[in-house]
Amino acid sequence: MRQPNREALDRAARLWQEGAFWEVHEALEPAWMASRGEERLLLHGLIQLAAALEARRRGRARGARANLAKARAKWAALGFRYHGRDLRPFLEGCARALEGAPVPAWPWED
Repeated sequence: MRQPNREALDRAARLWQEGAFWEVHEALEPAWMASRGEERLLLHGLIQLAAALEARRRGRARGARANLAKARAKWAALGFRYHGRDLRPFLEGCARALEGAPVPAWPWED
């Protein structure tokens, strides 16, 4: 699978595992701004999921739900798939994390 901006994803993965969700957003934003098409939708969804988890951490439930909905809409435009990979398990894992479940592992470790 072609990876969008491998360096940005690698940095975001490390930050995600540390629970540094605002920093995930910051790591992905330049790649998102430079991307187009499906890659842009994928990266924007990841940024919005990180923002949702950061909002949850700060006790902003409404902001968390709003960002989750935005990410879901971006990925719905992709048919919840990116280069053959099903995005739904990660998206739903993030949704459960907003309700108190563990945060899912970063989806691009391979």
